[in-house]
Amino acid sequence: MLDFEFSLPTKVFFGRNAQERIPGILKKEQVQKVLLHSYDEEQVKKIPVYQEIKRLLKENEIAFVELLGVQPNPTLDFVGEGITLCRKEGVDFILAVGGGSVIDSAKGIALGVHTSVEDVWSYVEGNKTPDPARTLKTGAVLTAAAAGSETSTAAVIMNTKLNIKRGAHHEVNRPFFTVMNPEITFSVPAFQTACGVFDSIMHVCERYFTSSEDAALTDRMAEAVMKSIIEAGHTVMKEPQDYEARATLMWGASIAHNNLLGCGRLKGCGLHLIEEEMHSANARIVHGAGLSVLFPAWARQVCKKAPGRFAQFAVRVWNVEMNFEHPEETAEKGIALMEHFIEELGLPRHMEEIGVSEADFGQIARQCIEKSQEVSRLCHLTEEEVRNILYQAL
Repeated sequence: MLDFEFSLPTKVFFGRNAQERIPGILKKEQVQKVLLHSYDEEQVKKIPVYQEIKRLLKENEIAFVELLGVQPNPTLDFVGEGITLCRKEGVDFILAVGGGSVIDSAKGIALGVHTSVEDVWSYVEGNKTPDPARTLKTGAVLTAAAAGSETSTAAVIMNTKLNIKRGAHHEVNRPFFTVMNPEITFSVPAFQTACGVFDSIMHVCERYFTSSEDAALTDRMAEAVMKSIIEAGHTVMKEPQDYEARATLMWGASIAHNNLLGCGRLKGCGLHLIEEEMHSANARIVHGAGLSVLFPAWARQVCKKAPGRFAQFAVRVWNVEMNFEHPEETAEKGIALMEHFIEELGLPRHMEEIGVSEADFGQIARQCIEKSQEVSRLCHLTEEEVRNILYQAL
């Protein structure tokens, strides 16, 4: 097991009516004015907890200002608007009500209020490290289980001028607190739920499919989380208001991405890195859908170099019987079962379904390699191999 540091300062309030704790938390922190941050007005109407939080803030005489309009794949330009508003209004705390996009947008604003929007992009690119003393605290009220941003170090932002999507990974990005009430997710549409299920599993895969071999405990934890999310995913697609299944998905999404499952090992199998570059071809790709298109092709390409890892995945996650003479056959059965699960979720399988064409593949592959880091920590991937993965996903 590799040396590691792990800290999770985010305080989680989990369960029914957990949102009622918010006024007390803000008062204890002596918050003067809150930025209430969420989707556009039409979407917010479909999120009853948003109106409930406004009521709670008013009843407790906590000043707030609203900034609505977050879209999937939040943009640097909108982060800039939030920075300007926070400065004008004297905001000292940001409360995100939504899923990963809203929380990421809130994190981006928090990074820039006492610095600049240019610095925010420098943090995203990794050219600068943010100062905790100059970063606003954020809180999150989770409305969809998927990205895991509610307890993670990540803030993923789209730069529309450069036409690229990047993630800032800094400890200061972890929210101060997170509210998780599974009942809030009962009304999440089936497609969005399915995307969240798959995104969560892929976050585990980013830690699981690496070349690190001496982290047996972390392996078992990762496999348990994947199995639990798969089982709960089957349930919620049939019974959207199953509390226990929704609770499993909500907590599972956070565990998948708070880096507990990355302790003691190399991280980054390449799935998210390649999918993020696909947004240069279509900025409106729903993240979970992009991953569902990519996974089977990525797995079959990478499995050639690491069949043992995929065979273990097949045996422990999908209960495939191990073929010791031909582990590659066991591995393929696991990939096929994951492929079948994607179909059961009703997620896209081909590039044309998510608005990416063959003409985009060269640019996507080049951008993956130009990031000056290994595309995958499981095995080396060349630009040609990345391009081949994209072709296999046609």
